[in-house]
Amino acid sequence: MFTYFIVFHVFLSLISLFFCRKFNILVDQKIEKHKKFSSSKCSHLIGGSLLFIFFIYYYSLIEENLEILYLLFSIYFLGLMSDLKKINSVSLRFFIQLILILSFTKILNIEIISTKIDFLDNLLKYNFFNVFFVAFCLLVLVNGSNFIDGINGFTISYYLVIFLILLLGFNNLIIDEKLLINVSSILFILLLINFTGYIYLGDSGSYLLSLFVGIFLINFASNNQSISPYFIIVLLWYPCFELLFSMLRRSLNEINSYKPDTFHLHHLIFKKLISLFGTNNKLIMHAITTISINTYNLFIFTISINFIYNSDILIAILAVNIILYIFLYSYLKKEN
Repeated sequence: MFTYFIVFHVFLSLISLFFCRKFNILVDQKIEKHKKFSSSKCSHLIGGSLLFIFFIYYYSLIEENLEILYLLFSIYFLGLMSDLKKINSVSLRFFIQLILILSFTKILNIEIISTKIDFLDNLLKYNFFNVFFVAFCLLVLVNGSNFIDGINGFTISYYLVIFLILLLGFNNLIIDEKLLINVSSILFILLLINFTGYIYLGDSGSYLLSLFVGIFLINFASNNQSISPYFIIVLLWYPCFELLFSMLRRSLNEINSYKPDTFHLHHLIFKKLISLFGTNNKLIMHAITTISINTYNLFIFTISINFIYNSDILIAILAVNIILYIFLYSYLKKEN
């Protein structure tokens, strides 16, 4: 049955693209400066809608879990309003995110069981604190994922790499393989089209995908409490650190922390590759940038699998990632 849905989804993607181009639906005609790294033409922000169609199919027909579907719809709809320029205020979007995630964290009983930090684990025993802590973590991930969604294929392939690691790396742990395989199949289709520059996730897709991944990994950690929580942090290190580093960078430079710019690490790598290869072919440079960064992440994740029970080594891996990020960023910033 799912095979037929995959075929249908490919057909739906092509039909949606056709009608969006013909009738200017979900097309960002005015490309902002920070978006010109993704396209020099109109952006077709339908990736999130296509992804949400999959979740409707899966959670209404397969899992029959409407509560999580309501949450995913809420965050998708918020992102869609952002894509359509109906909610331009970053502060308002953040406030709505906070209310939505807090509400559904409580309703869906999403809990972080342990952080391996004693005083924090003691606080997490209180439901009120746990709800706010989970919401904080999900907010960082959602907005961090939006920050890294500036290069074609980057966000989609980043989460595909995580799913690949989870599918191939664990045989004796509790994990919803069927869901992972299904989501990965849809993401692979979107990735191929995304690389062409015709379809983008948009805020709706970025919010939706990252929130789903965050909830999935929190539940995965809760169902397998023997693994170190730092393994989850290593998996999600890039978007989360990108957000925190970017906000600190902008704050130190007395720039609005929420104002988009073109000085994220992936932008700097993209610029460096342009100068090295001497080409302005954006599609190729986007692909090389995405493959370069996520090949490194795949390497790090593969190493981490061997130490999923060892918090000390995972913390060391996380520290190395951060040091290398800062070193590479400093070097490329001087070059640019």
